[in-house]
Amino acid sequence: MPLLVLVALFQKISWRRDLKFAAREKFTGNAWTKLSLCVLGLILVDAVISAVMSMLPFGIFFFNVLFVGFVTYGVIDVANKIKRGEDFTFSDFFPFQDLSRVVLLTIIQNIYLFGWGLLLVVPGIIKSFSYSQTYFILCENPTMPTDEIILQSRQMMDGHKWELFILKASFIGWAIFATFTFGIAGLYILPLYIMSLYMFHDYVKKGYYKSRKHDNVYTIYN
Repeated sequence: MPLLVLVALFQKISWRRDLKFAAREKFTGNAWTKLSLCVLGLILVDAVISAVMSMLPFGIFFFNVLFVGFVTYGVIDVANKIKRGEDFTFSDFFPFQDLSRVVLLTIIQNIYLFGWGLLLVVPGIIKSFSYSQTYFILCENPTMPTDEIILQSRQMMDGHKWELFILKASFIGWAIFATFTFGIAGLYILPLYIMSLYMFHDYVKKGYYKSRKHDNVYTIYN
């Protein structure tokens, strides 16, 4: 794995730079600062709930389903608002109106990942990249059936898994630096990381629909 990360750091340097530049351009006004503070709040909430759930039977599993997946979706939803130039509040990170859809998607997705993980570790990791676009797709297409969301994510990521690995690997240096600043640097870089992932989604989404040469009725173009 360290060797793969090292190789990734020297791959598609200009592409990564352009993607991150596009991500920075999406932040207007005080959106970057607000997102940083909200992420800090989410980390604190996460710590409290994790401590409580760890004392319950199967607590870690239900925590993953009912909180991590839910908040991940909320973060993506807020990133979409920022991308559109819309304002947001801390409550937007908890979109309870979509709770049932998010929980269903998270459960099915984790079942698939668990099944692949039983085979070998590597197939499980690869499949996690295949399903990486599910919450983005659900955010933009709230009426799309769950099985269609998972299928579309797999199709979107065909030929792009290594690119996503490259993008994520480019933030490892920042993650290491954040540990030496007691997480302070992380509050600065997390908004860029989140928005860069959304720019990546737009990138693979355009390629997906271009390859099919027609519009999908579920898709909301930005």
